[in-house]
Amino acid sequence: MNYKEARQQFAAKVSQLRREKRMTQDELAELIDKTTDYISLLERGERSPSFELIFALAEALDVPATYLISFSQSGENKALVNTLIAEPVSPSVVEPVEEAVTTKEERISDAKRLENAMKSIQELQNLANEYGITDIFQDNGGKTLQLLILLGLRISPGREGNDAIDSEGKEYELKTINISLNRSGGVTTHHHLNQIILEKYRKVGAWYIGLYEGITLKQIYKLTPELLEPKFKEWEEKLKVRNDALNNPKIPLKLVRRGQLVYSDSQQ
Repeated sequence: MNYKEARQQFAAKVSQLRREKRMTQDELAELIDKTTDYISLLERGERSPSFELIFALAEALDVPATYLISFSQSGENKALVNTLIAEPVSPSVVEPVEEAVTTKEERISDAKRLENAMKSIQELQNLANEYGITDIFQDNGGKTLQLLILLGLRISPGREGNDAIDSEGKEYELKTINISLNRSGGVTTHHHLNQIILEKYRKVGAWYIGLYEGITLKQIYKLTPELLEPKFKEWEEKLKVRNDALNNPKIPLKLVRRGQLVYSDSQQ
């Protein structure tokens, strides 16, 4: 696969996800602080997003960043990928893309750095497994692990999303937000919120929301269902009018900060 093919696959994913979430180009542009024209060019494969923008798009579309940059391979490329997975090889024997942004020496050096980093990442994944997280790269798994450890919780077995439980089996909702990318937005909830999920939200012990700047945890707020009830009622009224599920209604940061501050990095 060459660079242009990868860009077209990326564009198609962004366009498909936006449409599935019934989001206009204007709405997506507002979420990532870009113009509508830019989104149009991006979805036609005529713009290449920066690293920061990929993560902003992933958050806006409520998918892991890895999903946006995972591309289907041709038969020849699949064989190469399978070889790399089965037995790591020196970057010197891997044919780079036509328009590589790094030199051969840089790729070899970075591959060695990555190999060393992966050892620590594997240790982190082993720890995450103990807390019920099977992939730290999926759905903010690494950040969720940090909240679980600090709060003394575990992921609820067999449940979707960020449901967590304490030693008595009481359930909690865990959410994270990167405020450096989304200072004026809010905390996403569920991509297909209906009355059943809304009732579940009302019954949890509490909501714990971690505010991050990049990968650094800054604060954790505890929100009770009672504090969130006005927002729940607002969503409930919209459900009645729409007669359909809501797409990722958000909890405003202003409301989050009305909760109980249970952790702050300034306290360390």
